[in-house]
Amino acid sequence: MEKEYHILSLSGGKDSTALAFFMKENMPEIFEKLELVFCDTEHEIPETYDYLNKIEIFLNKKITVLKPEKSFDHLYSILKILPSVNRRWCTPLLKTNVFKSYIKNKLQNNFNINLYIGIRADEAFRLESSKKNKTKNIIEKHPFVDFGIIKKDVENILNNCGINYPNYYKWRKRSGCYFCFYQSPADWLNLYKHHPDLYKKAMEYEFESGDDLKKTRFGWNIKYSLKEIIKNKKNIKAKNALNKHEIKNLFEFL
Repeated sequence: MEKEYHILSLSGGKDSTALAFFMKENMPEIFEKLELVFCDTEHEIPETYDYLNKIEIFLNKKITVLKPEKSFDHLYSILKILPSVNRRWCTPLLKTNVFKSYIKNKLQNNFNINLYIGIRADEAFRLESSKKNKTKNIIEKHPFVDFGIIKKDVENILNNCGINYPNYYKWRKRSGCYFCFYQSPADWLNLYKHHPDLYKKAMEYEFESGDDLKKTRFGWNIKYSLKEIIKNKKNIKAKNALNKHEIKNLFEFL
């Protein structure tokens, strides 16, 4: 009987996906036993789900999809406050705790769990935080760090295997929920452009409280409501274009 599990947690992003393909090519004996796990908040952008389907086809391996015990809407009805930078309840309740519970159930068999994480060699500083949170019987593995794989290598891995980057990278910086509060006003406008239906759904969560003298807004963005972002889209687009120009000039100067 096998004495250990091998698990790779997929985010639907480039690094964890590239790691799965890297392991298939360079660690076939492990890949054969490897379980791919995705924590589904049930509010991911459509491109993420499309990409996960492609991963299954390209790797010929089924992805284990974990879903939260209580939905976002159910949790929101209880907590009565939207998640934010200061109250980031969505990530632990919809993803982190779900994955931990799944791992805990496997640990009941007293097997070791080898957890493969897509931290690259050029971001090895992130390993310091993981060292502080060691758990008995869970062994973190970082193949990209061990093999010296950096961001450019990740791009080559995805291109060479033919799956390429997820389509959302054309207009979004990262995977995640369509209403993620980390999105900038420019990111929100991109969501409005590519998925207006999801933008409108996100708008439905926002509300104001209090009288006219002391009214408080509860929304996804600190500065603007989603209605205001649409009204100010010309200014936001212009500011975003300016920021990109300034960044380009900075890199040229350096």
